[in-house]
Amino acid sequence: MKARNTSNTSSTYHASLMVLFASLLSVFLSVSFLSLVLFASPTSAYVSLTFLSSTIPSTVDPGSKANLLLTITNAGTDFASSTTLAIHASPYVSADISNFNIGTINAGGSTQITVPITVSPNSPEGTVALPFTVSYSIGNSAGTVTTDNSATVTITRRTLLEITNVTYDKSLIQRGDTIKITITVQNVGKGLIKDLTVSLSNLSTLPIAPADNDVEKFAGTLNPGESASVSFNLVINNNADTIAYSVPVTLTFFDDLGISHVDTRSAGLKVVGIPDFVVAIDKEENVFAGTSGKLTISIANSGTGSAKYLAAYATATDADVNPKLNYIGNMDPDDTNTLTLDINPTTTGNHQLTLHLTYKDSYNQDFSKDYPLKFEVGRMPINIPLSLQIIIIAAILALAYFKRSTLLEMLTKILKRK
Repeated sequence: MKARNTSNTSSTYHASLMVLFASLLSVFLSVSFLSLVLFASPTSAYVSLTFLSSTIPSTVDPGSKANLLLTITNAGTDFASSTTLAIHASPYVSADISNFNIGTINAGGSTQITVPITVSPNSPEGTVALPFTVSYSIGNSAGTVTTDNSATVTITRRTLLEITNVTYDKSLIQRGDTIKITITVQNVGKGLIKDLTVSLSNLSTLPIAPADNDVEKFAGTLNPGESASVSFNLVINNNADTIAYSVPVTLTFFDDLGISHVDTRSAGLKVVGIPDFVVAIDKEENVFAGTSGKLTISIANSGTGSAKYLAAYATATDADVNPKLNYIGNMDPDDTNTLTLDINPTTTGNHQLTLHLTYKDSYNQDFSKDYPLKFEVGRMPINIPLSLQIIIIAAILALAYFKRSTLLEMLTKILKRK
């Protein structure tokens, strides 16, 4: 009896193990099948748009215009179709063009949109958010996805100084001159400029020296749009060339945030050499009334500069002059030239020839000056032919001989009577 019970118990135990093993095998096969089904299913496609913005210039002044560069990147696995962009106005920044039709942005691709913007004149300094909305469809789907975002615009009231005018107390500046230069500076930026000083720097590199020790002037505070003028006395050295020099001007100031600024500008200074002429009549030939004579005129440049395209126009009182116009060309300092003029005076006495000189300096500025010259016109001497001169001389000699013979005869008769 006991042995039979043990056999039944063992059979029951083995049957239970078989059932448990079959259950575990069924669960394992189910899980494996489910895993195969899940991993074999394709991942759903999606669109993921990211946005990056910047402005040109990087900071914008109040009341000015700029360009907002908006880059849209699709980091998803499907393309975004029928994409549109709508820019919304903010209290201080508005888009000149608000709506853009972008179209398709491929997966992994990007596109950049340039949005012209305007900043309000009363905008404060700081960063302003410019909101926008992007709408698109995922792939070829019919639905529309809308996302809101914003771009940032940095607004600053930049300080900006400009030299708006430079004047000199002499219209023509030559070597050796002492001059006064007046420089006008204007605040053309949007911020306040404080403690402005204007100084002339690096004069030692130029043939220009201060006439006194004051090479720095205090101009004070300038609000946006305001100007200030300062003056300096300068000496032009004798070794200066007749060219245009650039005089360095240093502007030192603080902005309304207390930040120090040093800007370098320049002022133009033209050193000129001025031509000057000595004009005289060198030679007169056959200058008689009623006939044609010649006058030789000398022209010498005794000035400090060259004369370019020099021309002479001649006129005379009661006389014809030819040629009236004479082109001479360029004349450097100490150069000399001569003109020979045909002249036909009709009357005797004192006459005047006027030589009108026109020329350009080294900066192509036009100059002209009249030079009056006096000359004397006499009567034409009588021209006796040589044969007639011989006859006249022979007659005079004969007459003298006849008179001498007659005188001797008379003296002989008187002596005989005595």
